[in-house]
Amino acid sequence: MNKKIMGFIAILGFVLILASCQNKTSQQENTEVKNDVGLSEKQVEAKINVQQNGKNNLYAVNLTFGKLNKKTAGKVLTDMDCAADKKGVSRCKSKIKLANGNVIKVISPHNMEYYRCYNTGEKVNVIPGKDGQTYIQVKTSSKAS
Repeated sequence: MNKKIMGFIAILGFVLILASCQNKTSQQENTEVKNDVGLSEKQVEAKINVQQNGKNNLYAVNLTFGKLNKKTAGKVLTDMDCAADKKGVSRCKSKIKLANGNVIKVISPHNMEYYRCYNTGEKVNVIPGKDGQTYIQVKTSSKAS
């Protein structure tokens, strides 16, 4: 009888541990969704010509983390994951440190054949749009070399 009780307790403990892990995973997934504070990727791309995003040194981006209340200066910390899709569109993921020290994350859909990626260390302006869109303005030519 003691072996049956001990076995039952062991199985119950194992089930509780699994349930706890699943709950933590769900909480982390929910946190990640809440961090996407801008328009969705589809919403961003529906408002622009992705092939021409970057024209006139201005990129429409998907703000995925952080908060932006007004136009501010920033410095590009990273620009990565720029593999292009079948249409030649890259969706580069970047971290930008704002003048106030906060860091935002953005995804920039653009065709690298026409308009370049951001350079690490590059100074940019980050601009909130009235339409919920966020923009990154580079200070040097955005044309691809």
